[in-house]
Amino acid sequence: MEDLRQYKGHHGPFGPASFCPLEVLIQGGLIASAILPRNLHPQVTLENPDDPLALGPPTTDWIRVKSSLPGTAAMDVPTKYCKTCNIWRPLRCHHCRICDNCIETQDHHCVWINNCVGRRNYRYFLTFVATGTLLGIYLSFASLGHCLRYKSDQGISFVRAIGKQRLPFAMFLYGLLAAPYPACLWVYHLYLTGRGETTREYLNSHKFLKKDRHRPFSQGGFLRNWLVVFLRPRSPTYYHFKKAYKEGDRRFGERRGKRSAPLVPEQQGGGAMELGEVGGAKASLQGQVSPRDG
Repeated sequence: MEDLRQYKGHHGPFGPASFCPLEVLIQGGLIASAILPRNLHPQVTLENPDDPLALGPPTTDWIRVKSSLPGTAAMDVPTKYCKTCNIWRPLRCHHCRICDNCIETQDHHCVWINNCVGRRNYRYFLTFVATGTLLGIYLSFASLGHCLRYKSDQGISFVRAIGKQRLPFAMFLYGLLAAPYPACLWVYHLYLTGRGETTREYLNSHKFLKKDRHRPFSQGGFLRNWLVVFLRPRSPTYYHFKKAYKEGDRRFGERRGKRSAPLVPEQQGGGAMELGEVGGAKASLQGQVSPRDG
C-alpha cells in the first residue's frame, strides 16, 4: 500500500489528463450523429400492385457534384431512396442497421460510444481516440519515471526498484499495451480525413479496380480536407423534441425487427402444427391398413 500512496501522490493518480478522454467519450456518445428524421408520407405505391409488368417508382438517382480534383470537372454520385425512413438520402448519407436511422455523412457505427459516428460528432470521436492515445503514452512514461525516481532515491538496481514498485511498473506495461490501438485509429482517421473520405466510402471503393476509384468530395489536398472537417461549424440537429406529437406520426412508430401487431391466440406458443394434435383420420398417416389390424 505504501507504493500505491506514493504513486497516487505523485500522479494523482494519473493527472488531470485522465478526465479528457472521458469527457469527449461522453460528448461523442450523447450528441446525435446527425440523424435524419423519417418522412411522414411514404413513397407513392403502384395503382395495381398485382400487375407483374408494372414499373415501380424509382429508388435510385444520380447527382452531379463539382469536383475539386485536377483534371476532373464533375462527378456523378449515386443516391438512394430509403424504404425504411421513406426519404431520399442526401449525399454521403447511409442507413445504419443498428441505429435503424439514416445518418448524415456516416463514417461507421462505433461500439465504444454506442452511437453512430456522423457529421455532428465525428470530431468528438477523433478527439477521443487522440486523447486516449496521449493518455496511454503519458501513463507509460509517468509510471516509468516513477520507477526510475525510486531507483535513484534509494540507490538500488532497476530490477529491485521494480520489485518494490510493482504497481507503477504494471501501469507502464498497461500503457504500452493500451496506447497502440487508439493510436492506429487516430492515424487511420487522419489519413481518411486528409483524403476526403469516410470509413464507409474508403472500404466500398476497394471493391473496384484502382483506376475506377474516385473521391468526389475531396478538396484537392490533405490540408484543405483537414480544414473543412476540423473548422466547419457543427450542423444543427434535425430532431425537435419539444414539438407536440401528432397522431399517426410514423417517425415514432415501431422500428425494423419489432412486430407491429401481437400474434393471434392460435399462433402463440408455436401454433397447433408443432404442439397440438393432428386432426382427421389417424390411419391416414400410417399408410395402408392391413386386414389383420381389423
